[in-house]
Amino acid sequence: MTLRLNLFRQRTIGFIFVILLLTAFFGYGFALTQGKYRDLGLACQVIPLLKIKFFEPLSLFRLVLTYLQTGNVPALLASLSDPYTQYLTAMEYNRLLEENKGVYGGIGLYLEYTDGHLIVFKTINNSPAARAGLQPGDRITAINHQPTAGLSKEAAAGAILGPPGTTVVLTVQRGGVRPAQDITLTRALIDPSIEWAIRSDPQVGKIGWITLTQFTEETGKDLKRTLQIFTAEQVAGIVLDLRYNPGGLLLSALEVASQFLPGAEGLPLVSLQYRNHTTEHFYAYPNPHPSFPLVVLINEWSASSSEIVASAIQHLKAGVLVGNTTFGKGLVQDVIPLRGGGALYFTVARYLTAGGYSIHQTGVEPDVRVTLPAAPTPAAEEIDLVLLQTVDRLQTETALQVLKQLIFARRRTAA
Repeated sequence: MTLRLNLFRQRTIGFIFVILLLTAFFGYGFALTQGKYRDLGLACQVIPLLKIKFFEPLSLFRLVLTYLQTGNVPALLASLSDPYTQYLTAMEYNRLLEENKGVYGGIGLYLEYTDGHLIVFKTINNSPAARAGLQPGDRITAINHQPTAGLSKEAAAGAILGPPGTTVVLTVQRGGVRPAQDITLTRALIDPSIEWAIRSDPQVGKIGWITLTQFTEETGKDLKRTLQIFTAEQVAGIVLDLRYNPGGLLLSALEVASQFLPGAEGLPLVSLQYRNHTTEHFYAYPNPHPSFPLVVLINEWSASSSEIVASAIQHLKAGVLVGNTTFGKGLVQDVIPLRGGGALYFTVARYLTAGGYSIHQTGVEPDVRVTLPAAPTPAAEEIDLVLLQTVDRLQTETALQVLKQLIFARRRTAA
């Protein structure tokens, strides 16, 4: 199989070279003056990969023709109508690798755009941002004295991130009334994938609370240590918060889900369907932890690996899902490094949940839905943020109520 694939790839690449080189006889020089075909070498790498591995069948002739018409790889990829397929520059690829490792240099905050303003949505516990007193709702008007107006969230994050020990200056305005002030923060090593706490409840005792913000190489190990602490502290139940978690590594999702699924070892948690109709199954790992009453918080920003974990817990009846319907991302991406330092990030498969169904564009439905309340009436630019914070609080309160019911039910059964 490998030999045939390599032979096909060599023939494909050769064919593409022949087709693309013909452009030299049909206006190639003129096209260069118009800014076209400057990434011809990159196209010769990308097109074979798309032809061989993209999750939907693609015509080689159509790929080549589209490139000849558009004249650049980003436009070629955009023509596929898959928002997850893109070319990563060397800088973007290295940043992705760092994010997957689970640690980065930064100040520990989450940003959102509200009515064109860059807003602090939340800070990470014990991070430089939290220690500096930044709060949800604070408006960042400049980064290193460069205005944030018109700056994308990704560009803003790139300006804030940097090596630990270096500094970044944020110009922050609070409440729309006080004058903006400069705050200098020293970047630190941030491990944002997991935050945990033990809360005391007068009715049931200790409750373990775990917030997962992404699925990285370290998430499974960090979760294992956290659950060991919860076991030693004899928590009565656990809330797993997957809200605003966009996903991450598939294997990390398997590690996380397995640790909440006692007795599920060997059961399929997710299956990948490739375009050649082959299916690859991924099974639950051994679970060293005791069973806890469990509630999982999800919302419309929980995606990808978060949905794999939530649907597995729901299907195997290991916990109760509380919140809103998840994002609905049922596609899997791969990253292939390319010559020149960049990489092709593209969709290679669809996935089916533990229950054997696709959640793409439909999402995972919660067991207990917490809908958005009626809109309050603060200043217009703060309405969206206030609504998000209000529904977050309601979901949190509901999760605690449901968890207590589960704990009481287990205690009655044990008695």
